[in-house]
Amino acid sequence: MGKGVTGKKIWRLFKRREMFTLVLLIVVLVVSMSLSSSFRDLGYVLKSATRYVEYGMIALSMTMIVIAGMIDLSAPAIMVCLNTFVAMMYHAGIPLGWAIVVGIFIGMALGAFNGVLIAYLKLPALIVTIGTLNAYRGISQIFIGDKSLGSFPEWFNSIEKIPIFKGENYTFGLTLLLFIIFAVIFYFVLHRTRFGRSVYAIGFNEKAAIYSGIKTKNVKFTLFVISGFMCAIAGILTMSRLLLVRWDMATGGELEIVTMVLLGGTEITGGRGSVIGTFLAVIIIIILKTGLLVANVTANAQMFIMGLLLLISIIIPNIMNYYREKHG
Repeated sequence: MGKGVTGKKIWRLFKRREMFTLVLLIVVLVVSMSLSSSFRDLGYVLKSATRYVEYGMIALSMTMIVIAGMIDLSAPAIMVCLNTFVAMMYHAGIPLGWAIVVGIFIGMALGAFNGVLIAYLKLPALIVTIGTLNAYRGISQIFIGDKSLGSFPEWFNSIEKIPIFKGENYTFGLTLLLFIIFAVIFYFVLHRTRFGRSVYAIGFNEKAAIYSGIKTKNVKFTLFVISGFMCAIAGILTMSRLLLVRWDMATGGELEIVTMVLLGGTEITGGRGSVIGTFLAVIIIIILKTGLLVANVTANAQMFIMGLLLLISIIIPNIMNYYREKHG
């Protein structure tokens, strides 16, 4: 009896979509290590992780949005728009620290605007965020044109690389620490709070959620404000890493963010997903993209591989779900 129960528990564990993401991570790591010995160097991997972790932070908040049955394609444009205003305020004589604080509130306000249109005016999230994707990026282009804004103070240069832990051959930086902290916070919120349960309920069946007393409009609005906040944090870190702001920064970033979410097992139709899956997917993207660069794979080929990986990550779990429904 005990062995049978244990076997069922193990089978249930392996049927979880996060397990597929974990297996995929192991495969990608093994393949990458075979491409280059650099992947056996922790310092090399940590150094390569920074630029992808910035999107990973946004993917954490995007996970909750997708679980709730929505999507936000405007995230990278919010990053660029608030960075534009931060840089303009600094060059207008406002201390950069204060400009950054204002920029964070600008990011939340841009997310809130999405939330009002989607939650309270009941407009489709896909249409709204495609519109604001172009609008927010257009605002940046209006103000700075084809120029770039830079020349930030010394303390801000590469603030995202501030060492938290230093080993003999590696440095664990601020960006990675923030990503892990936010991952823990989002895990707790999504999986251990009433708000998180409301997010799942809305994605699974919004009408039933309304009848059960959940204030769905408020929950949806809050999700987009949170997304705006995460875009602000990621945007400031990106500006520090690149030391400049351009209107065309982070172009195509929305697809990378959505890929991280879906690769982590979150269903695009809503109702299912986890922060753990997204966290593992971000690591997969870091290792895979770095490995492709080491192997001198062209940008077009990288796009093909990422698209293929995303399709596989959707098809195989759906096959597993079909098998589960047929055989229990």
